[in-house]
Amino acid sequence: MDELLNYLIVILMTTGVIFGGKAVWDWKKNRTPQLDLKELEAERAQYLQENFDKATADFNYLEEAREHLNDRELVNQLRLLQRTAKNLLNHLEKNPERIALAYKFIDYYQDRAVKIVKQYIELEETHLSTDRILELKARMKQTLAALDDAYQDQFEHVLNDQIISTDAELTVMEQQLDAEGIKRKTIDVGAVDEYGNVRIDTDLLDQPLQLEPQRKFFPQQGMQRRRRGEVNAHPAGDLLPFPEEDRPQIVQTKLIQSALAIFLGSFGAHKFYQGKTFQGALYFLLSWTTLPMWISLVEGIRYLFMPIEDFYDQYLKDKRKKRR
Repeated sequence: MDELLNYLIVILMTTGVIFGGKAVWDWKKNRTPQLDLKELEAERAQYLQENFDKATADFNYLEEAREHLNDRELVNQLRLLQRTAKNLLNHLEKNPERIALAYKFIDYYQDRAVKIVKQYIELEETHLSTDRILELKARMKQTLAALDDAYQDQFEHVLNDQIISTDAELTVMEQQLDAEGIKRKTIDVGAVDEYGNVRIDTDLLDQPLQLEPQRKFFPQQGMQRRRRGEVNAHPAGDLLPFPEEDRPQIVQTKLIQSALAIFLGSFGAHKFYQGKTFQGALYFLLSWTTLPMWISLVEGIRYLFMPIEDFYDQYLKDKRKKRR
């Protein structure tokens, strides 16, 4: 009997090991991989920062080199390069998630520009003017001149998703205007001035510049907010969050709620008046203590001195919306 029992135990243990192992195998095979996103985000942030630091260092080197070069032609070429590079770096600083898109600009084009300028400075220091040296310098300047187009192509590549999104929005808007029969004005688009800025309408250039005071729009609720203790915060012309004819009724409600809180607040009268039955019952059940009395006294004083606009926003606006 004992031997049979031992055999059964061995069989059960073997079966459990087999099925248990199979279950673990199936779980490992079918489970969804979990990525360590925190570590991944940290590594990506470090990668983007390192690339941006490299781009900034290369830019600063070219700026310093430009100040010490004697070749005016080369200086002008670097000035054009640096202007595009500065605009691109400013954009990347505001949109760091796009730094990876500028990898070719950071790791190749600007990096090569730095190397060419360094080599040019080294040749300048030799004071040689042989035909081969002069030819090599000319090729360097030609290469740097070609890099300006490469810089601009990289900037456009970084802005590609924004360009596509803006183009799609403009297409939809143009279709909407056409559907409503609104004619679009034909203007001179694409004319570029001496500074490289695109003109929208050259006809407007002949008109004198007229400066008008800025006009800002404030949401209605924001306009009606007043700081505590501020008197006559709303000029006569401002809009109110409620009709002016409702002011007497709101003031009356405010006074009643304040009086109930001060004199009958221990029994939750002001909470029942507000429609907050649960809070009123809680005040009533705890009325044998002094806690509801002191709390309601503070609330009553607060209601009394609260600006009418704030009182309306907190205690009456939601009720009126529900009634509507």
